[in-house]
Amino acid sequence: MNARERVRTTLSHKEPDRVPVDNNPVLSGMHEIAYKNLLKYLNLEDEIRICDPVQRLAQVKEEVMNILGVDIRYIFPKYPTNYKYLENPDGTFKDEFGTVYKKVGYYADIKIPILRGKSFNEIKAYKFPDPQDKSRFIGLEEKSKELYKNTEFSLWSGYGPSIMYMAWCLRGIEDFMMDIYSEPKIAKYLMDKAVDWGLKFSESLYNEIGQVIDVFWVGDDLGVQNGPLISPIYFRKELMPRFKKIIGFIKSKTKAKCAFHSCGSIYCVLNDLINIGVDVIHPVQTNAKDNYTDRLKAEFGDRIVFHGGTNNQGVFHKDIHTLTMDTLMRIKDLAPGGGYIFSSGHNIQANMPPENI
Repeated sequence: MNARERVRTTLSHKEPDRVPVDNNPVLSGMHEIAYKNLLKYLNLEDEIRICDPVQRLAQVKEEVMNILGVDIRYIFPKYPTNYKYLENPDGTFKDEFGTVYKKVGYYADIKIPILRGKSFNEIKAYKFPDPQDKSRFIGLEEKSKELYKNTEFSLWSGYGPSIMYMAWCLRGIEDFMMDIYSEPKIAKYLMDKAVDWGLKFSESLYNEIGQVIDVFWVGDDLGVQNGPLISPIYFRKELMPRFKKIIGFIKSKTKAKCAFHSCGSIYCVLNDLINIGVDVIHPVQTNAKDNYTDRLKAEFGDRIVFHGGTNNQGVFHKDIHTLTMDTLMRIKDLAPGGGYIFSSGHNIQANMPPENI
């Protein structure tokens, strides 16, 4: 099979010639230090280009993607022309919404959320950047059709609407999580604005690329290590209808399947995600509570595709034998009958030896 056939076969819950491989530049990508080490190990050169300034992820060049056997390529929208990424000498930078981030160790963290401490009236007065600014989408239709015609890769969208994550970036994690109970009108307003922004952005994006992609992304981090981040009851009441609206709208624009990103233990809401139209789940954080790959495959494997599954928290930095055994176990658990896309789970971190990659 070629790459596109391989991915489409496993998305259809049929077993391809081999397990498809992904290296998502923003969800299961490669930290800039890990990429530098890998280039040196392979005796290759490349200019380090950061595609995600928060997670410090590198844009992996085509030659390396081919060496790693990656079957998927991503189509990304652009920043609007009225926003320029600028990193200050102290490691701070602003996103296009106005929130300030600061490099801390290997990543960057939110430092000054643009709406932190603001009243409801002040929040309502905040003007969001235009999600349908035409400069975001210039040339995407032509590029996507060229990739579809002239390559054999499976093409996926590189944009994923979120709800809580956008609210966190605007309001701050602490304020927003408090808002859920102490200022519910603020929480609901921000979630509705996130949905509205995501719908408008998606309308413009999928008018350009919807005909050629196999998968689009949505997501929020719904879990932590030992369980859900928020009450499943709250998720079903407030988040499920909003995500269902986003997913349904995008599926009206494209025949592509929906991949959902959520870190942490989300076993308790996995059936709910399937019911609102999620077709692929990522990253299957395997050392979080209840995320046993054999159990997940047995219970949900005929209804959802698993993406990731490798244990980058526990084994990526260890010896090759330990890493290989974990990898083979995930393939044994998740690949039979199709419905599995192999990747690093979450991002390949700075401490992963290049030979392990």
